[in-house]
Amino acid sequence: MFAFIYRRRINVPPKGCIFAAQRAHDNTVLVRSCSSSVCENASEKAFSISYLINTCGISSNNAVSISNKPYFNLKSPENPDAVLKLLREYGFTDAHISGIVTRLPKVLLSCPKKTLLPKLRFFRSIGVPKNVLAQKLSLHPSILTRNLENSLIPSYNVLKALLGSDEKVITLFSRAPGTFGRCCSEGISSNISMLRERGVPQSTIVSLAVHQPNLLVSDKKRLAEYVDRAIEIGFDVNKIAFFLAVRVFYGMTESTLKNKMEAYRRYGWTKSDVNAAFLKHPICMNLSEKKITVTMDFLVNVLGCKPVEIAQCPMLLGYSLDKRIRPRCLVARVLKDKGLKNVIGLTSLLIISEEKFLKKYIIKYENDIPELLDIYRGKLGPSETGGF
Repeated sequence: MFAFIYRRRINVPPKGCIFAAQRAHDNTVLVRSCSSSVCENASEKAFSISYLINTCGISSNNAVSISNKPYFNLKSPENPDAVLKLLREYGFTDAHISGIVTRLPKVLLSCPKKTLLPKLRFFRSIGVPKNVLAQKLSLHPSILTRNLENSLIPSYNVLKALLGSDEKVITLFSRAPGTFGRCCSEGISSNISMLRERGVPQSTIVSLAVHQPNLLVSDKKRLAEYVDRAIEIGFDVNKIAFFLAVRVFYGMTESTLKNKMEAYRRYGWTKSDVNAAFLKHPICMNLSEKKITVTMDFLVNVLGCKPVEIAQCPMLLGYSLDKRIRPRCLVARVLKDKGLKNVIGLTSLLIISEEKFLKKYIIKYENDIPELLDIYRGKLGPSETGGF
């Protein structure tokens, strides 16, 4: 009795059971089947890794990671070879192929003639150069996963109607290729209608689409808030500064914007100065807090500039401190100390082009101060120049 119970608990057939031999045979077949399957999977995985490394130029770590994805399973080189051949025909270099496969491994599983070729032909038909197409698709390969008839072509039609030419559509594709496929929804039409209701002219909407296309496909409520805020501050919707202000609002959080305003206030700007500077040159709020701090510190505490004067010409803040502001101010001080030239206006010193600066402040005085160019280029140390 006890032997019978023990056999049942471990699910072993009693001696003499007619199914015992059959079950043992089935188990053997199952083990062989599983073993065969495991070997087959291991072989396919090894092939996938080898193909990714040797044919696609993928790093070993990325190749292993890709091969572990449940959908990725290369059984033979025929289809991926056909995919790579097609991509190369459309200007993809080895670097492009490595990039697109790394970001979208399943591109190797695509049907080259039915899935990829029509989309590549479409982009070429509207005038996208091969080199641009290869570069952008290697960085944004998800475009190739979008439906041609229901997404890419409708997006093109919307953008062509808005921008007016294939050239501008191509420019947009070059700057924000991910926009393709997102412009065919009702969202962009709704956003454009909202902008027109607020008096934004077509030229500004076009600039917005070309330079900041993500704005046009963003949430309508958020975009309306940015536009209304810019108008409330005093930006004219007919001027480029309005468009730049909307870009600033779109590109940062409210807390970040407040922190930057506070950074300016720490160096003497009033609330009125901050608003005035923002209205004149919205990009001054796109500068990092560190950039704002080091530049304002130099202008106010080292050069002795009045904060309000900086607010009146905020574009100066965007210049490089080490490559433009400091070297030019050093040259001006050397010329003043030598009694050769007294530079009165900081703005005129900084805003002129490099060519004009060299001609007006360096070449003109090279006989009087032969080392002036070296001073400007930073080849002489502070101890030799009395630098800042």
